[in-house]
Amino acid sequence: MNPQLRRIIREELLRGIAWIGLGIVGWPLVISAVAWLDATALTVFGLPVLTWATLTVGMIGLRLITGSDLQVRTKAGLDIVLLEGILVTGFLVVYLVAVAGWSLLPTVGGYLAITVLYVLYYWQVVLPQIEVRFEG
Repeated sequence: MNPQLRRIIREELLRGIAWIGLGIVGWPLVISAVAWLDATALTVFGLPVLTWATLTVGMIGLRLITGSDLQVRTKAGLDIVLLEGILVTGFLVVYLVAVAGWSLLPTVGGYLAITVLYVLYYWQVVLPQIEVRFEG
């Protein structure tokens, strides 16, 4: 096996520990909170495994296709962390509106406003500092 492919698979399997941990904690919370999803062995154990496998295989594929390391210490890695943060927070907002009964307009509006402000801060402040650090 190619040493680079072996390294990518090893790194993504190590990251997969976090994915499976989040799935084991997150899916039971969702399953217990919604009425339309039954708590069966398939949902309680299958959904975390499916989430882990999809994210791990997806990240391996993304790294192989793009040829990028996607390490946090790189610009591409920081971009991925930003995108993942936006997505995870989006899932939290959906949970708060759909399950917890929060009002749709203020919750989604607050999420969008904070997301836009942080992305602007990221582009204007964080990226220039990172580019200087990588060049120097």
